[in-house]
Amino acid sequence: MGASEQTKMLLEKRMENEITKVLPEKEEANEETMIVLKKELANGETKLHCMSSGDHGSHSYARCSCTQKDSMDAARKEIENEDTKTLREKEMRKHKEVSNWKSYHMNSGDGPYSYAKYSRYQKATVDIAKKLLVEVISDNLDINNPSFGSSNTLRIADMGCSIGPNTFIAVQNIVEAVTLKYQSMQQNPQDLEFHVFFNDHVANDFNALFRSLPPSRPYFAVGVPGSFHGRLFPKSSLHIVHSSYAPHWLSKVPKEVMGINFPGSKNGKNYCTSSTDEEVLEVFSSQYKKDVQTFLTARAQELVGGGLMALLLTGIQNGAIFSETCSGMVFKLFGSCLLDMANAGLVSKEKVYSFHLPLYYTTPREMKALIEKNGYFNIERIEILARPVEHESPDYRICSFHFRAAIEGLVEEHFGKDIIEELFERYTNKLGRNSFIFDEEYRKEVNLFIFLRRKIIEYSSEENPEAEIEHGEGWGTLKGQLDV
Repeated sequence: MGASEQTKMLLEKRMENEITKVLPEKEEANEETMIVLKKELANGETKLHCMSSGDHGSHSYARCSCTQKDSMDAARKEIENEDTKTLREKEMRKHKEVSNWKSYHMNSGDGPYSYAKYSRYQKATVDIAKKLLVEVISDNLDINNPSFGSSNTLRIADMGCSIGPNTFIAVQNIVEAVTLKYQSMQQNPQDLEFHVFFNDHVANDFNALFRSLPPSRPYFAVGVPGSFHGRLFPKSSLHIVHSSYAPHWLSKVPKEVMGINFPGSKNGKNYCTSSTDEEVLEVFSSQYKKDVQTFLTARAQELVGGGLMALLLTGIQNGAIFSETCSGMVFKLFGSCLLDMANAGLVSKEKVYSFHLPLYYTTPREMKALIEKNGYFNIERIEILARPVEHESPDYRICSFHFRAAIEGLVEEHFGKDIIEELFERYTNKLGRNSFIFDEEYRKEVNLFIFLRRKIIEYSSEENPEAEIEHGEGWGTLKGQLDV
């Protein structure tokens, strides 16, 4: 036996001894438990192994790491004092609202109705926005800004990334735009490194996301789980923020619609079946306004002064009535399918009346006003993007599959799995019988591109984010087709 073989055996024996120390008393390590994080040489390559997963197995790492946890708990108690307790209590009060946020995620994996498969419309819009994105980054990225020049690492965050591949396309577009900017300024982009943070709710399928990461990507990638309706990063730590087809999701269903005395609930209405109800829409509008302010204020704290933010939103034209748009009628058709199943005794009416889609479609005028009210950003560009050519004449089945990929998780959480197949089959058929909703006169939705630059000012108090804000011009370029 050679020296290298003996060394390898000694290392493995030492590792086994260390694992045995943390096993529950009277239990022995099996093969699964021995799958520990370690490096071993095999054909000249380094292999990476993971801990035993899950929380059910007798030898899962979650169970067998109890000794480490006990040691950490003891150390934590030793260093805890009154000051740290006070700080923790303050943070708990500060983030009390966070516990009420709901977690929404698209269909995961690569199944027949996955978001990765049925998000082609979003991809087409991201592609359309690329030229505009390159242009506004070139015009507004100040590489001489000390906040950018103090480090060779540029940090980018994509909020609401889902599971790909659209998030990778958007990030690649940003990286290419920044690289072009550096080249135009006779700077060497090879000296620049990119650190990209992919954010979405905790329930998002990050495993699927990272399995599909481009192998030759020009950036370092990390996942950041959590709601973008609150802080996710340290102050002044990001240089560019991007979010597409995510900010129209609310942080939660407004509590007013859940109250038994609220007309929309008492009379058997919800956001799907009653998109014409002005009171229902007003409640959702009010929640959206709160969420936008929270989103913008959180991003203002995380971005460096002069940092950039690109938003791609789905909304409706100024002056449009939501119930008279294609999207509004899609909601109503889906709600009618739920009512049909309730009348057939397949689901309770109470369940139907308490189901709400936490979505809101803003207008360019409303969004402009909300950004200006927040006061932390200059609006450098707002533009309505052209509709993707391949979606000029939409196929009702594809539209149904897109809708399912986005909301199936919400439906299953509220009603359970049993109704899913029949519900979406009914919905697809009803959509086919009412294909007139795709006629041009009802297609009043808009894809809104918004580009913001963080003002170089100090933060105001968190209790009054609009206070002491310097109001600059706040309005860069606006295309003539917008009635603002």
